[in-house]
Amino acid sequence: MVNRMKKENDKSSQSSKLKQIAKQSNISLVAGTIYLLLLLVTILLSNSLSKEQLESTMYLNQYRLGSKALTYAVQAYAVTGDEQYYDDYMKELNVDKNRDIAWEGLKKENIKAEEWEKLEKIAELSNGLVPLEEEAMQSVANGDTQKATAYVFGEEYGNTIKQINALTNEVIQTVQARLQQKKTFYTIIQIIIIVLFLTAFSFLVRQIITTTKFAEKELLAPIILVSDQMTELAAGNLHNEFDMEEDESEVGKMVSAINTMKSSLTGIIEEISHILLQMGQGNYKIALHQNYAGDYKEIEESFYQIAADMKETVNMIQDATKEINSGAGDLANAAEDLANACTTQAGQVSNIAILIGELDENIEKNRKDAEEAVKISNLAGSTLVASNAKMDELKNAIGEISRCSEQISFIIGAIEDIASETNLLALNAAIEAARAGEAGKGFAVVAEQVKKLAEESTQAVGKTTQLIEATVTAVENGTSIADEAAANMEDVMMSSTEVGERIQRIVEHFNNEVASINEVNDNISEVAGIVDNNSATSQETAAISEEQKAQVEAMGELVSKFVV
Repeated sequence: MVNRMKKENDKSSQSSKLKQIAKQSNISLVAGTIYLLLLLVTILLSNSLSKEQLESTMYLNQYRLGSKALTYAVQAYAVTGDEQYYDDYMKELNVDKNRDIAWEGLKKENIKAEEWEKLEKIAELSNGLVPLEEEAMQSVANGDTQKATAYVFGEEYGNTIKQINALTNEVIQTVQARLQQKKTFYTIIQIIIIVLFLTAFSFLVRQIITTTKFAEKELLAPIILVSDQMTELAAGNLHNEFDMEEDESEVGKMVSAINTMKSSLTGIIEEISHILLQMGQGNYKIALHQNYAGDYKEIEESFYQIAADMKETVNMIQDATKEINSGAGDLANAAEDLANACTTQAGQVSNIAILIGELDENIEKNRKDAEEAVKISNLAGSTLVASNAKMDELKNAIGEISRCSEQISFIIGAIEDIASETNLLALNAAIEAARAGEAGKGFAVVAEQVKKLAEESTQAVGKTTQLIEATVTAVENGTSIADEAAANMEDVMMSSTEVGERIQRIVEHFNNEVASINEVNDNISEVAGIVDNNSATSQETAAISEEQKAQVEAMGELVSKFVV
């Protein structure tokens, strides 16, 4: 049943119809060619018969004319005795030889057996006349023309001549009738072949007309419509109307293929548009439902690959955001602690400056009262004890400043590490944003802001480090001076019994201490300025860290919109 339906569909297809028309046209063309060849063959045969008829008749007439020439010459010679006739006779017999030539020519023709019998009878009769003719010519030579005339004009000679002429005419008629019958047969064959040829030619012309109409109606016109539709498809017009019907013909199959392609492309494009819209909104959890067959399979694989890569990228960004957020929080806390420490340190430095001022006033007073030291040595001793205590406080304060500076250095190092990690994370985020293309532009802006924040944090840390290093140097100088002052105070305490003798030296030491205290006061002022600057920088760093944390949180919220 399936094979039968397939055969019927094949018969209804354009190629089958065209093959059938071509087959019929070829058959008619071959038949016409055969008929034409047969016509040419019959014409050639007919011409050959005409030639044979003409040659046979010519040879028979030539034989008869030769016989008549001999008869006329011998009869004229018998009557007149004129040697000219004798010469004509001999010339015909020995030179012209028309009868011999005609006989040889007849042998080459297609003469039938019964016709040859008659021809041999004519030859026999002609040969039977030769003795009579010889007798007549001998009689003329003997001068007896009457006897010669009797030989060639006698009853025997006359009857023989009549028989020869009658047989010759009969043979000629027989040959002509036979050849004419063949010519008639060939003529009939020619007419039949001409009729068949004209029939085949008419059928061929009709097939050509049918082929032309078929090609124009069922091939050219549908192909033009298909071509126009394909042009529209090439231009991207998938919704252009296509009013051709689908069937089992080649053109119908093309129409079916075009409609299937339009439906498939429309579904694929709509699905791709929807998927791209979802991706643009951050939803990469996609599922393709259209049939992506053939080369379209690469589109399906590419979408799933993009979704997988984007999922991995978003997960990496989310993890990095969490780490950055955690680091930013630690950085903000560290910066806040640093700001508080710097504030405390500034207060301590202010206290030290006050103490240094008081110490300067006391030393100045001690210097003025040095001349009265002998009288009031006990009072000076107590004063020295107080000064020693103050020196211990100064030393402890400077030590506290040194420890705070070391803590600040550690905090600055941590901030610098965090800034370096933030810069690296910003670079990685920028790379991932570049890979994401158009969808990563917003994230690239966030990554750039994070990078700038890291660079500003690094610069602030550098400045703070320089200030801390200067503070540490000043603190070390203050410590050295405090240690020296403490040592001097201890010498004074240990040498209280020698106060009288060394009062002058104490005055000189006081003068030196005044200069040192002034220098310490200057250093403490510079340290105070540095500490104030560190406090401001720390507060600025804390503010930047807070801003960075807010940006990281915003970036986290942006990344959280992606559905993977």
